Amino acid sequence: MKNPISLATTATALFLSACAGPTVNLVTPEPIKVDIAMRLDVYQHTKETAKKPRAALTTPSDPIEARRNRMADIQTFKNSRLVGEGRDALLSIRVDTPGDYGDYIRKSVDAENTDRMQLMKTESDREKISLPQVQTKKASLASKLAFKGEWIELVKDDGSAEWIQKEE
Repeated sequence: MKNPISLATTATALFLSACAGPTVNLVTPEPIKVDIAMRLDVYQHTKETAKKPRAALTTPSDPIEARRNRMADIQTFKNSRLVGEGRDALLSIRVDTPGDYGDYIRKSVDAENTDRMQLMKTESDREKISLPQVQTKKASLASKLAFKGEWIELVKDDGSAEWIQKEE
């Protein structure tokens, strides 16, 4: 029988010599080249497509529903500083925009003002106060609810009015 220590030493030597294995080089002498095919499509949209109105110009017979349907467009006009809240609680166009988009703004503002006036007349009759009193109350509320930078028409102490952009 052979010596168990010499057998273990021989087995360990064989095991360690087998683990050395080949050397793997991870660095390439030249950069790796990759062939990529790419496609780029460019589309041009017309202004009508880019500024397509969200609400149709046909409005329901209920002025509250009609105002709700055009609310987002009216706020967009205000944010763009194209319209402002007047001292009579009606919208005024501040910047005349040409083309189809300008026509859309004018029609929307006219429809909004018609509905506002109808609602204010109803409130005037219901509360038995004059229409100018209702308009003053609504104009005050509109100026308080306006966002910073929106145009509002304020009445001065002498009775004249001026357009300002809300600062708060």
